[in-house]
Amino acid sequence: MHRISSRSIPYFLLILIFLVSHITCAHKGLVVEKYPEKIYSVPKLMPDVLDKNPTFIIYGDSRPGWQLHEKFLNRKNWLSWRVVLFPYWLATGAIGGINRLRHTPDFGSKENRMVRDAIYDEAKRSHVNFILHAGDIATDGRRPKHWKTFLHENKIEHPLLEEFPYLPTVGNHEWANDLTYGLFNYQAVFSYPQFYVVDFPDAALFFVDSNVIIDGYRLIENDKQDELFQRWFISGEESDTPAWLERELAVRNKAFKIVVMHHPLISFGKHHKDWTNRLYGENLQIKRQKLLKLFREQGVQIVMSGHEHLYEHNILRCRLDGSKLNHEIHFIVSGGGGSPLHSQSDAKKLAKYRQNYRREGLDVLSVIQERIYHYCLVQIEHDRVTIEVFQVTGDPAQPVSLVERITVVPHTLDNPLDTTKQMSLRSRVGDSEVLRRPYLFRLSFLQAFSSVFVFPSHCGG
Repeated sequence: MHRISSRSIPYFLLILIFLVSHITCAHKGLVVEKYPEKIYSVPKLMPDVLDKNPTFIIYGDSRPGWQLHEKFLNRKNWLSWRVVLFPYWLATGAIGGINRLRHTPDFGSKENRMVRDAIYDEAKRSHVNFILHAGDIATDGRRPKHWKTFLHENKIEHPLLEEFPYLPTVGNHEWANDLTYGLFNYQAVFSYPQFYVVDFPDAALFFVDSNVIIDGYRLIENDKQDELFQRWFISGEESDTPAWLERELAVRNKAFKIVVMHHPLISFGKHHKDWTNRLYGENLQIKRQKLLKLFREQGVQIVMSGHEHLYEHNILRCRLDGSKLNHEIHFIVSGGGGSPLHSQSDAKKLAKYRQNYRREGLDVLSVIQERIYHYCLVQIEHDRVTIEVFQVTGDPAQPVSLVERITVVPHTLDNPLDTTKQMSLRSRVGDSEVLRRPYLFRLSFLQAFSSVFVFPSHCGG
């Protein structure tokens, strides 16, 4: 009988890992070929026009992550005592590495379900009309198994998708720029296109696919990217035909116009640099300026996004007549839906990013940034939009906690804003109440104070 040499064991282990990872891999493919329609299709439970102003929930970035990245390759963990434990290396390194090779996400399922349950309870309690997702629903939209995870957690084991209308936004992890699998899978799961509008008596929601602009996976040629931007967002100077978003914003005379896009135009997190990354597309800062100018001219008050795995509220202050501050655009970043959270930016980074915006002529106030799992409850009325942000704590005694309450009212040249109001210890910033820790008050106060002396901004051109 031949004995297995000790030198051969590593090779056998490598072969075994390869076979296991290949056989059980989450392969690319089409959901329509892998699963029956009753499993993969999310029912469209709401018409495109509602005869009343809605109450709804928005959250984003609920896709699972990777244990290998979040634990084993996390530099902070290498400085802890856990690295000396063999079970830690085995679970996060070896097993996490195998799951990464298998394209099988293995981190965040508990947090995802925690947020889902909190959203479901809130939806029942507040009688919401629909639930809005800001993007990054599946980890890799090209892989049917990843869509099955989302559908199993929200449709099979839980009735969320069956009981409430679910309005999706295309995130980068949906891979909608991939015309072989990603886009077809997204369209099979949801009965909504990449660009669409939902109308209410006093407001309209404009859903756009920002992957046309920020092409993180570099699937679109630059010329094609510019062509798509001019078709869907802002037309070229020589064009007589307005782009889709220009047209849809212009034809609606609503008190409130709310744009939903996965990538935030304004943020102070790790994706702040996306708009200067030439690998993602050409002239991204110019395109952002054009969008901000369009939003200013068409009276957009709120832009809702995800992508940053935390909560942010930023305000862009505009002077429509060149002097009085009479228009604000609120940028709500709701990316705490269950995906691994990103780190908060420290004071040095916040100051640096704010200076970057000032160089572009943008007067931006960072009201709050919190590394929390959360959702936003939005109520639209004829004369205001109220946004309440709730942290999902995981504590059975107090499962949710109010973080911030924002009130947005229609703004006109005859109704100038006063954003330099005196703030209380509840950190009132304009029409936003931050109900959090004292250090947020100090940070927000200094930012608000310094903004009084910033050069005049015209909000994107």
